[in-house]
Amino acid sequence: MNLNKLIFGNPLKTEHINAERFSKTKALAVFFSDVLSSVSYATDEILLALGAMFASSFSMPIAGAIIGLIVIVSVSYWQTMEAYPNGGGAFTVVHENLGEFFGLITASALLIDYTLTVAVSLSVGARVIASAFPSFAGNSVSFCLISLLIITLSSLRGTKESSRILTAPTYCFIILAFLMIVWGAFKHAPLNNSFHDNIIPRNTSNLLIIVVLLRAFAYGCSVLTGIESIASGVATFRKPQYKNAQVTLVVMSCILSFLFIGLTFVAHKYNLVFSEDKTVVSQMAHCLFGAGLMYYLIQIVTVSVLLVAANSAFSGFPRLASVLAQKKYIPTSFANLGDRLAYSNGIVMLALASMALILTFKADSFSLITLYSIGVFTSFTLSQAGMVKHWIRKRGNNWHIKVALNAFGSLATMVTLLVIIQSNFLSGAWIIVVLIPVFFFIFSGIKGRYKITDVELDLKRGGLGQLLKPKKEAEPKVVVPISRMHKGTLAALKFAASLSGDVVAVIVNVNQKEVDKLKLAWRSMNFQMPLMILSSSYRSIVNPFLDFLTEQDERNPEKGKAIVIMPSFVPGKFWQNILHNQTATIFKTALLYRKQKSEQTRVIVEIPYQMRIYTKTN
Repeated sequence: MNLNKLIFGNPLKTEHINAERFSKTKALAVFFSDVLSSVSYATDEILLALGAMFASSFSMPIAGAIIGLIVIVSVSYWQTMEAYPNGGGAFTVVHENLGEFFGLITASALLIDYTLTVAVSLSVGARVIASAFPSFAGNSVSFCLISLLIITLSSLRGTKESSRILTAPTYCFIILAFLMIVWGAFKHAPLNNSFHDNIIPRNTSNLLIIVVLLRAFAYGCSVLTGIESIASGVATFRKPQYKNAQVTLVVMSCILSFLFIGLTFVAHKYNLVFSEDKTVVSQMAHCLFGAGLMYYLIQIVTVSVLLVAANSAFSGFPRLASVLAQKKYIPTSFANLGDRLAYSNGIVMLALASMALILTFKADSFSLITLYSIGVFTSFTLSQAGMVKHWIRKRGNNWHIKVALNAFGSLATMVTLLVIIQSNFLSGAWIIVVLIPVFFFIFSGIKGRYKITDVELDLKRGGLGQLLKPKKEAEPKVVVPISRMHKGTLAALKFAASLSGDVVAVIVNVNQKEVDKLKLAWRSMNFQMPLMILSSSYRSIVNPFLDFLTEQDERNPEKGKAIVIMPSFVPGKFWQNILHNQTATIFKTALLYRKQKSEQTRVIVEIPYQMRIYTKTN
């Protein structure tokens, strides 16, 4: 069986790309996974920021404030779906309404956010396993890298069947989380003597309280990451697409709000505090169900939904990259669909970037989460600002109300973004603040380079008639660089002789024995064309050849630049290329990227000799 097909599956025809549309039930599972995964650690982040002293007093108010923000963002994206019924990702909305500058800022933020989604989800997944099995704690990086490899290969296969499999962890987590909330609400909590030790002292500074609350709010806002995914994926819904997407968004927001506030309430009721060794969900499950089967089932499902969330980024990142590639902000190769109808280059790039984050931060979920929310809240803010511009331009029914809703959403998320940056700046947020403008300048530079290339290749430059005008000139000058006599050399010399009578073969003398062998073969074969032997004091093969080529160009200038015909041979197996010097490739690269004194094109012809594959020498 072909190894490529075994790993990546059979190719798919192009007409299969739009063969499947999601129902509301399946779409909820597919798009909810990213948001749902953050529920498993958002309460941890709030308790981490509050500490034991503030947790009992402020965890619920902080969660309530975040629920209000969820409502604001959901209403804003409801509006976006109505305005962009075919799918309006944040980049599209911002680029169309606020221009290139803000569009590229949004794209930069989203690409960073997708990458962090993978790194954070896998790192938290490793922490969940370590909560249930403490001996696993030292294997977090290995777990993340192995999981990343499996998800990457799965994404490269492009199998749509995976969407059916991925629905199970999402709904299992919803059911189990709902069960924990209901059981935790009605079950009598054991008396915890430490509860009374956590009362805030009266002399605590108000400034300290404000700083702690802002930090807890910033940490807890990680629960909103991924909430924009439905607006970006409206086109994947069944008809009527945007109405089904709106219903799914409402359901998702309601479930998200209930699970988040419910889990935080149970943590508050049982006076749970942040622990480096055990997640809050792990502590909660242990308090409610003990260390039995239900406890381990909850941990397994939690890890599963985190893996699904990491997998979801492998859909969003490549699609956004393809849009950017089509607009030539990144290399156009990212716009190409692979034979499995997956954006393979984007998938590989996301995998490499995520691996770099995991290795750099050693799968430390706490450090990674501090970077997490900046990108998504940047896109929230700019997307809603773009919608304000959209409604003002389009007008229509109730446009004043729509402007007000999106303006309020943009203002709320902007304030939240500032709080997140201020609270996390020194603990790592500065990295994202720096990276976003760096990516912006990279995108702008690539776009500029493509513009220069388009101008250079434009047929209007110099005139099409001049390019097609036949030349009345003598036969061309031909130069054939060779290293030794073999079948590939003979094929190149034969082709050169058929092309012109003005042919010269050239060898750079870096090995006198090889030169002597070639001279002997040349005399014995009675070649009529001259053989030039170039000296090289510093054993360079490129520079002496390029200097000789310049001399040939200047000789008989009416013939134009010399044509270079390079012999080469292709090994029977790809890996066997490492056994050879690749002289032809070196020469060709030097010729292609050497600065030219004129705009006249040099013709470079490579004559490859295909070697046979022998199992053994005779």
